[in-house]
Amino acid sequence: MTLDRATSDHQRAAIKGLVRRQVKACHGQESAASITRVGAKTLSDYGNAHTAKYADIHMPLDVLMDLTLDGGPVALIGLCRMAGGAFVPLPQPGEGSAWAVEVGEAVRKGGDAAARICAALADDGKVDASEIAEHAILDHLAEAIDALVRLHRHAQDVAKEGA
Repeated sequence: MTLDRATSDHQRAAIKGLVRRQVKACHGQESAASITRVGAKTLSDYGNAHTAKYADIHMPLDVLMDLTLDGGPVALIGLCRMAGGAFVPLPQPGEGSAWAVEVGEAVRKGGDAAARICAALADDGKVDASEIAEHAILDHLAEAIDALVRLHRHAQDVAKEGA
């Protein structure tokens, strides 16, 4: 029986790639296995996109959370982007935020993305798929969006405090 799934084979393979990056952020399989309930071999299976036997074996959320708390939100950032959103970590209680730093980051990341697009436009006034890949435009736009979302969240927090 074949199931109609919302995700494609390509997306599920990309998820496995995110799992591999998350495990790497935890300093490899052995290190990652030491902080969660599954072993190194199982972590390898979760990231294996090249063997049909493991195609439908994916990392459970509790294991992902263990690895996220240790290695940062590597896979979560990618999953959010795949779902059309952005992962925005909330400030820790008591953690100050500097407007100038956040604005500077948003402007810098936005400028980087704009520069990549302008470079792609320079030859013929158009941007095609190969130029998007060559100039890593999607990655730079995602970073700019993330920086703007963080700035937006900060402004929301300040507005709530003043209300």
